[in-house]
Amino acid sequence: MRLFCTAAVALLVGGVSGVWAEEIKSGPTDKIGGAFFVKAITGEKKGESLCYVCKFNAEARPAVVLIFTQKADDHLAELVKAVDAVQKNNSKLGTVVVGIRGVEASDFEKLQSTHKLTTALTIAEDREGPSRYKLNPEAAVTVLVYKQGGTIIKNFAFKDTKSAAEKAKDIAAAAEEALK
Repeated sequence: MRLFCTAAVALLVGGVSGVWAEEIKSGPTDKIGGAFFVKAITGEKKGESLCYVCKFNAEARPAVVLIFTQKADDHLAELVKAVDAVQKNNSKLGTVVVGIRGVEASDFEKLQSTHKLTTALTIAEDREGPSRYKLNPEAAVTVLVYKQGGTIIKNFAFKDTKSAAEKAKDIAAAAEEALK
């Protein structure tokens, strides 16, 4: 009986951990969803409503890191700092963070005052994020790394910002790869 119980617990724990390890999917995987407008909270366009996808396209940026987030915290800042480090050595890399589903300007203002991020922090004009991007409401963070023209080379999605921060090096590496 004891052996049976031990086996049952092992199966249960293994099954549950398999559920926890399940990957989340969010956003397009082949081509970005196109233009959308944001309100810039930080950066050179602070206070303006604009389309960063359009801006980066017009500037012929060879690669872009587009980060959608439902939360503004220290874990997000860690992710953004990793991307900022790539941009510091590759000024042609376009980067933008887009707050969706409840992220407020004050959240990003606080994050900026604490962490002094280079990447522009913005809020999507459509609270849910651009519909053509098919962002999963279960994903706290969705990162799209794409080449000029909108071809996505890497899509990352995370249930929480801590998981995103843990993959910051992988996201930075994808950004560097996209620049090649």
